[in-house]
Amino acid sequence: MSHVATRGELRRPGTVRGALVRAVVLWLCIAALLVAAIVSAWSAVARDVYGAGSFARGYLDALADDDAATALALPGVALSSAELADAGLPSDSSDALLRSETLGTIEDVRLVSDVTTASGVHEVTFSYRLAGQPHRTAFSITSGERTFGLFPSWRFETSPLSVVQLTVAHTTGFRANGFELDTRRVAEGTEGAFTSTIPLLTFTPGSVDFDVDTTYLAAAVETATTTEVASVVDAEVTATATPDFVGEVQTQIDGYLDNCATQQVLQPTGCPFGMVIRDRVDDLPVWSIATYPVVAVQPGDTGWQMPATAGAAHLVVDVKSLFDGTVSTLDQDVPFTLSAFVTIRDDGSLYIDLR
Repeated sequence: MSHVATRGELRRPGTVRGALVRAVVLWLCIAALLVAAIVSAWSAVARDVYGAGSFARGYLDALADDDAATALALPGVALSSAELADAGLPSDSSDALLRSETLGTIEDVRLVSDVTTASGVHEVTFSYRLAGQPHRTAFSITSGERTFGLFPSWRFETSPLSVVQLTVAHTTGFRANGFELDTRRVAEGTEGAFTSTIPLLTFTPGSVDFDVDTTYLAAAVETATTTEVASVVDAEVTATATPDFVGEVQTQIDGYLDNCATQQVLQPTGCPFGMVIRDRVDDLPVWSIATYPVVAVQPGDTGWQMPATAGAAHLVVDVKSLFDGTVSTLDQDVPFTLSAFVTIRDDGSLYIDLR
């Protein structure tokens, strides 16, 4: 038998209201969850994509990728001469090291902390490995205008640049992480300097190996490491003469002396040896080199030099006595000393100024 609902069963107002309330509560809960998810997502994006730590990581990632241009273009990195002075750095510092070719190796970059000071500046600390060694660096970062009206932009409150005060001794050419540089093109006033000290801007963190490695000059590697922003570190490369340098000077001096020995006169022109004889020479003098000076090249005040070094020529000549007319043969060594000032020309050749 079928059942037909009565009028009272169709209305049930309390049941309808309960269902509406439950639906409203459900939608409110869903809306709250959506708002919470949006807020959480916004916070995560603000922290991980637009946060101070992310800004600093972008700088470190650029250095790790050998991308000096990107690192230098970030707000607060590049400094004018006046800003360098305000930061306590030499205002005449060169930017020769702010290039991809001279960057060191940065690996394993990790955020350690991000602390906001009372003034709103973020003190962000990262750990990393620089040239294989573990280090930490703290960056001061401040917020600027917001991106899209929501996310803050950032800039370095203190520039992450530092300065290496590099002394280049006994040469003008040197290498920075294998990249060839010259003091005469890096800093003004060093054109004629045999030894000079130049301030070089470098990224922090940074590790630069300085050395000299040419045919005639060499210097052991000196590593300058910067892990504290706006710091000044000292480094020095001291060039010494290579065996090729000494050998080339020896060859040229030996050749010069051999040429002197071809002159069949008692006083060879432009030569360090000669003989004065009171009697009459009865034949052409014959010179030879008995002992070549043993070359040693060392740095002087203004250039490379060979100090006064002993040698000996040998003379054979027939002499007629003015007293009794007898003829005898003079056969003896004639000692002399020779010094030289040596210049390495721009084309790499040597110029030897004999003294």
